[in-house]
Amino acid sequence: MSLLAPSRSHHALVLFLWLSMACLIWQHYHGLGKVSRGPIIKAKTALAIQPEDDQGTEGLSFIPQHLLTPAAPNGIEALLSSIAKTSEHFANVVIHPSEPNKLGDHLQILSTWLSARETLPSLMSSSQISSLDNHIERTIISLFPFTRHPTEPKNAQPFTTLRRTFQRGSSGIVIVGDKSNLRYLCHAIKNIRTVLNSSLPIQIAHAGDNAFSPSLRRFVTKLAPNIATINISSILDSRSLDLEKEDAAPALRSFAALASSFEQVILIDPKTIFLQPPTSMLENHSAYKSTGALFFHDHLYGKGEFKDRHEFWQRQLKNRPHSQALRSSKVYNEGYAEEADGGVVVLDKSRTSVLLGLLHTCWQNSKRVRKDRTYKFGDGDRDSWWLGFELAGVPYSWGENRYGGMIGWPEKREGKGEE
Repeated sequence: MSLLAPSRSHHALVLFLWLSMACLIWQHYHGLGKVSRGPIIKAKTALAIQPEDDQGTEGLSFIPQHLLTPAAPNGIEALLSSIAKTSEHFANVVIHPSEPNKLGDHLQILSTWLSARETLPSLMSSSQISSLDNHIERTIISLFPFTRHPTEPKNAQPFTTLRRTFQRGSSGIVIVGDKSNLRYLCHAIKNIRTVLNSSLPIQIAHAGDNAFSPSLRRFVTKLAPNIATINISSILDSRSLDLEKEDAAPALRSFAALASSFEQVILIDPKTIFLQPPTSMLENHSAYKSTGALFFHDHLYGKGEFKDRHEFWQRQLKNRPHSQALRSSKVYNEGYAEEADGGVVVLDKSRTSVLLGLLHTCWQNSKRVRKDRTYKFGDGDRDSWWLGFELAGVPYSWGENRYGGMIGWPEKREGKGEE
C-alpha cells in the first residue's frame, strides 16, 4: 500500500493544479464583459498561478481582465471558493437555444469539478466534499432541470440520485415504444430474441399512457422473456420536455437513454434489424471500448443542399478544438446532409464524461431547444448526438469509417425511370 500512496498523491496534486488553472480562467466568463486577447494563465507551482505571454492561442477574448492577473490560491479552500462563484454565475445564466456551444463550455468546466470529486477526496475534509457536491448539483439543476425526479422536487442532489439508479455493471437494449411503431417494435424484439438468440435485457421506454397504453405494454412484455417498460416521465421531470406530443418522438430517444437503469445502453430504433447479436458491440468493438460512446454514420447525400444547417454547426464549432472524429468527417467538411444515423447509439453511462455528453444531447432535445434550433436545422435528433459530445469536449467514436449504403440494385420501372 505504501508504494501506491505516493502515486495517488502525485496524481491528486497534478489534478489540483489543473483545476485551479481551469477555474480561474473560466470563472464568470459569460456575462462579465469581454476583453481583448491577453496573457494565458498557466500553473507554476502548487500555490501560485502566474501569467505568461500570449503565444497566439485563439478563443481567450472572453476572459474578464480580473482573471488574467496573478493569483495565489491557498489550497483547496481557494479552489472551492472559485467553484462557488462560478456555480453561482451559472445558476443565474439562461442559455438560449442558439447557444449549444455555451452549454458545452459549461459542461467542460463541470467536468473538471466532477474529476475533482472523484480524485481529490483524500485531500479534502468532509465539509469540503459536501460543499463541492452542493456546487456540482446546483449547477446541474440549473442547466438540466429535467434531472429532478418528479416525486422529489426538493431533492438537492438529483444528479447523484439519478446515477444511483444505474445498476452497476448492467447492460441492455433500450427501444422507444408507442402505438404508432408497435409493428416494428414487435419485429425488433422477435429478431433479437428468436433469430439472434440474444438474452440481453430489453427496456421499452415510453412517455405515458396516452402514447403507450397499459394493454400495449402488457402485450409487448409477453412477447419474450426479460422485457420491461419504463415511463420516462416517472423518472425525469418532463415539464420542460413535452414528451407526449407527436412531434416529440425523436426527442424521446435521448431521454430514454438517460432514464434507463442500464449502465451500458444500446439504444435502437424499432426499425433497426441486427444481423449479429448486439452484445458484440459491447464486447468486441475497440472504438466503443476506447471512448464509451459509439455512433453510426448516415449515408452521404444532399451535398451543398443544407447550407443553413452547416452554417449553424460552423458557428457553434468556431474557435474550438475539433476532435479527430470531426476532422475526418465528410459531412462536416464536404457539405453533405447528415452525419449520424439514429438507428443505433451505444453509451457507457458509468463514464462521467459520456454522461455529460448525453446531458447535452438531452438539452438539445428539450421542448424549447428542439423547436427553436435542433429540429429546425436537423432531421430530428440524429445530429444532436455527435454535436453534443463534440461541444462538451467528450470523446466519441463512429462504428465504421465508411458511411451508410444500400443493399440491392437499381431497376427501371415503366413510367418511373430508375429506382
